[in-house]
Parts: sequence; C-alpha cells; structure tokens
Amino acid sequence: MRLTSLEPNHPAYVESIDWNAMSEMDSRRLRELGLHEGASIELLHRAGFTGRGAYACRIGRMIVAMRAAHAGAISVRTGAE
Repeated sequence: MRLTSLEPNHPAYVESIDWNAMSEMDSRRLRELGLHEGASIELLHRAGFTGRGAYACRIGRMIVAMRAAHAGAISVRTGAE
C-alpha cells in the first residue's frame, strides 16, 4: 500500500520508494533524513481535506514533513519487520 493510504498512527515499514517520482534534490534530502527501504515509518498527520497537502511522518525517531506526491511514491507494509 502507498503511504498516502496508511491510517494515521499505525506503524509500518518502507517497502519500496520510487525515487524517479521526485527531483534529485528532494530524493537526496529524504535519504539524508533516513528514508530508505526497511525504515520504520508512521503517518502522524495529513494536512488538507483533499489529500494533496503535506504529510507529517515519523521516520525512525525523526518527524519529517513531505509533499503528497512524495508520500505517494512510497510503498509501505504493516506488520513485523
């Protein structure tokens, strides 16, 4: 499932990331913030009613805000690592 479909406050793990769906600078920034396959991730808050606002996520121990397009490029899975 995509991160955009994950219910808030449900822990998950990053299964895959479509790095080609974002600019090189954005993908580098997200990698530096700890986004990688296998990382723990939790959707904390979704801004806006249309689903096109920012997504606040906990990646590991850090809270990161990302665009909806970036969240849509991240596949996650729930359950054990």
